[in-house]
Amino acid sequence: MFIIPFASLTAVEIKQIAKEKLETNLSDWQKNIWQFVLDWFNASIENIAVETSGSTGKPKTILHRKEWMRNSARMTCEALQLQENFTALLCLPANKISGMMMLVRSMEQRMNLICIVPTANPFSKLSDDVVIDFAAFTPMQFMETTSAYALLKRAEKIKTIILGGEGISKELLTSIHSMSNSIYATFGMTETISHIALKKLTGASPEKYFRLLPQISIATNEDICLVVHAPSLGHRNLVTNDVVKIISENEFEWLGRIDNVINSGGVKLYPEEIEALLYNEMTIPFFITATEDATTGQRPVFVIERKEISKEELLQFISYKNTLKKIIQPRELWLAPNFIYTSNEKLLRKETLERVVQRIKL
Repeated sequence: MFIIPFASLTAVEIKQIAKEKLETNLSDWQKNIWQFVLDWFNASIENIAVETSGSTGKPKTILHRKEWMRNSARMTCEALQLQENFTALLCLPANKISGMMMLVRSMEQRMNLICIVPTANPFSKLSDDVVIDFAAFTPMQFMETTSAYALLKRAEKIKTIILGGEGISKELLTSIHSMSNSIYATFGMTETISHIALKKLTGASPEKYFRLLPQISIATNEDICLVVHAPSLGHRNLVTNDVVKIISENEFEWLGRIDNVINSGGVKLYPEEIEALLYNEMTIPFFITATEDATTGQRPVFVIERKEISKEELLQFISYKNTLKKIIQPRELWLAPNFIYTSNEKLLRKETLERVVQRIKL
């Protein structure tokens, strides 16, 4: 762990520290942080190269102008009321957009930044007396953090938390709803320079829909996929693969990914919605995908992270199926020994399906 006191250092001092650090023997996660800081204050570098996660296709490199990244940081700081001299936590990889933007927010808002190695349980790397005002976690990290009462209470002391990178399970939502601090789900992607919308999950009136950050507007195309208009982030009519329902000019509901849609008898089913209905029941990693059906074209199926399954467990899955409406009931159970994830914990569905070893009718 180390701290970068952005609140008290000048740009010249920060550059000098970064240069000195990079001349020492550092681990990769530390090198990524100091290299980004050095590049940020290098006036000859106008664009920052960022690699996409690869969760919906082959990873690609995108160039973001520093001006756009500053605009994104300012939007977030304004929306979350982050102040100068706050203390932020970086526990995400600094070579990914999530970690990069924690650095940019801290530099632009002059927040002091605690940096720790990216790990499944960030609090295992922090002492009990550390005071944090703002932090970003993946849902997987936060699930680990809130799995024990003592850790949950430590997380509750952080004033503001944002969660992003993957869907939030109902189990985690249940833990979050009881917390007294401000916790938000985020919606965004590498292309939009991290999130463009927030949804508050705590407080007396948790939000049901994502609310857009300032200077951003949205629409949908003929496939009801989200189209983002954000000139300050370098985008005019960016077409995404996210299927949404627009609620108002600054609110929307996320339904799923167009690439995952199941067409069953002409009715479009969204695996992510079916998964959300089952999160409270499932005790092992799973997701919903489609299988071909002679009558309806496609039907949903379970995919679970297992090599084999007992008769008792099979009966349990049949009971899970029966809790759902008939049209969305999975008709088969597929077993895959190991799910495949990107480096920032996004599930690679297509690659995981190539590992399926057994298919069982339900």
